[in-house]
Amino acid sequence: MKRVGSLFFILLAFIGLVFAQADPKKDKLISLVNQDGLVKLNSNSFDRFAEGKRNYGLVVLLTALGPQFNCHPCRELDPEFTLIAKSFQRNKDNKNLFFGHLDFNDGQIIFQKLQLVSAPNVLYFPPQKVGESKEFIRYDVTKNGLDAESIAEFLTKQTGYAVKVKRPFNYVKFGGQLFLAVGAAAILKLVYRNFGFIFYHKTTWTVASILLVLVMTSGHMWNRIRGPAYVMPTQSGQINYIAAGFSSQLGIESQIVSSIYGCLGLCLLALIKMVPQFEDKTRQRFAVFLWIGCFMFVFSVLLALFKVKNGAYPFKLLI
Repeated sequence: MKRVGSLFFILLAFIGLVFAQADPKKDKLISLVNQDGLVKLNSNSFDRFAEGKRNYGLVVLLTALGPQFNCHPCRELDPEFTLIAKSFQRNKDNKNLFFGHLDFNDGQIIFQKLQLVSAPNVLYFPPQKVGESKEFIRYDVTKNGLDAESIAEFLTKQTGYAVKVKRPFNYVKFGGQLFLAVGAAAILKLVYRNFGFIFYHKTTWTVASILLVLVMTSGHMWNRIRGPAYVMPTQSGQINYIAAGFSSQLGIESQIVSSIYGCLGLCLLALIKMVPQFEDKTRQRFAVFLWIGCFMFVFSVLLALFKVKNGAYPFKLLI
């Protein structure tokens, strides 16, 4: 009899422990989750699941999808949020974090209660014990965007669960990209067949090398690293194209400097290649004076630009 009584007591204790651990709110939430992993909420169900004791996390999307509101962000965010909820159903923690959706037409009282004057809103309600009153955590839609990946990253950080997004394979997009790739390959093959000799001509590589040198010696990489303004307006409303000082420059400066270097190189190239081809001595002499004059003028422009960068520079050539 003592053994039977002990077994009966253990059975009662076990049953009591099971009922003590049961959570009617969580069980109800589990039963309300639809095939998309969402719980459709209204004012009453929102109060029930978002307030009081809860041993689960609740993420709620609040929207205004009615045509009278004309809320384009709501229509854009709604499928993204559904994608997150549906993806999370594959997670082993899908009984500890739930995704709810409350539209303004079903929960106007909740919008007023939470003092929400705009939509959409993504709110996370963390678990809380009896007597606690934790504030919800809001996802900043304006700052972080409406895409599912950004929201999933936010939820992963706040909930501690691995919230990931698994987008369905887009066959239409893949087909379009494949078509474009095949078309591009066909065009390249046609171009190469008829104009391939250009890629092997020494003039092509000479021009490409000179352009690369001009770009890299004009401060292009400094612009890429520092990201300066292209031009700078002055207080009088005029546009400043040159920044004073050696430690800074404007974006357009590299283009000006490379153009000057290019003109100087062209002058020298003309003196070396073009002038000797003239058989007439008079034309040859005139070409020499012309290109030397162009070189001196462009070089004086370079010195003037240098003086703008460094006002203490004492030298100049023509201007």
